[in-house]
Amino acid sequence: MFKTHRRNQTSSGFVRDSEPKARPMRFAILLFSLLVLAGASGFATTGIGELVGNIAASAVLLAGLVSMYRKRILLIVGCVLLVPALAARWTFFWLQASALAPVSILFSLLFTAFNAGALFVYIQRRGSPTNDTVYGGICVYILLGYCFALVFMLLETFSPGSFYYAHAAPVGHDQVQGQLIYFSFVTLTTVGFGDITPLTQPAKSLAMIEAVVGPMFVAVFLARLVGIRTSSH
Repeated sequence: MFKTHRRNQTSSGFVRDSEPKARPMRFAILLFSLLVLAGASGFATTGIGELVGNIAASAVLLAGLVSMYRKRILLIVGCVLLVPALAARWTFFWLQASALAPVSILFSLLFTAFNAGALFVYIQRRGSPTNDTVYGGICVYILLGYCFALVFMLLETFSPGSFYYAHAAPVGHDQVQGQLIYFSFVTLTTVGFGDITPLTQPAKSLAMIEAVVGPMFVAVFLARLVGIRTSSH
């Protein structure tokens, strides 16, 4: 007998899958991990704060891998990128080997970009707006912010002085990471407080691209949800 997956429509118009309750839970866990990392990144001024930040960042990477377990190829590629990212991150944390910082950032960037791409393809292929579509879309948006933050970190690593800090310049890898995560999301949401300013041309170009991509993603994602919901009625 063939198995059929029943769907129940909620009062808001979204479809609730009776079949994969674990799927929206995976995206919800990833979303929670991303929000925890955002909060932890602002407290990397002490040894305990740096430890908490590294644990939160590792949790995001692991939650991202769990969110992709629906396909074996995604898991394989994810593991190939995740293992060196975690190894470099924690080796750098314990040994403070500065040469490992760009390695950790690079593999974290590759994994985060791959995770965002896989989630984006998944939600685009959904035929109707579901709870996991909403969770997944929010995760993609936040992952975009982290991708740009990691690119900014690479830029600052290889070209120090790419950003101007109105207040005291951050000291150490984790403080720089916290400041650039903050700058990335301020840019993504086009808030632009102005306390961190890109100085070099590559930094300015990247900030401009992020400022365009952020609102564009929100507009396209919302338009797709509304369009799918309208066509389903």
